[in-house]
Amino acid sequence: MEKTNHILKGLGYAYILTLATLLIYNLILTFTDMSGSSIAMASSVITTASSAFGGFYATKHIKEKGLIYGLLVGLVYIVFLILLVCLAKDQFMFDMGMLYKALLVSLSGGIGGVLGVNFK
Repeated sequence: MEKTNHILKGLGYAYILTLATLLIYNLILTFTDMSGSSIAMASSVITTASSAFGGFYATKHIKEKGLIYGLLVGLVYIVFLILLVCLAKDQFMFDMGMLYKALLVSLSGGIGGVLGVNFK
């Protein structure tokens, strides 16, 4: 039960980090002359970094099996994001780009998990 709490806290912190960073990015886009062509790349970087942070946080407190728990955090993180996008769009289509992003975010959670276990 304790491991589940740490995983859920890692997910929560990952989503909070995602929302805060996307809000800051949105404010930068709104109040500067920055073009919107960087939105796709920025969202990928933000979600990848947030997933890694969630995996890092969870496994730092669990202190074992960093890759497995990190991958779990990353996978659950991206599945809920995909479900949210699916609910928000009228016509949702799962394509190879979405699969690539899901793989990337899951792996970044695993890397964050490995780093979290080894963090002193």
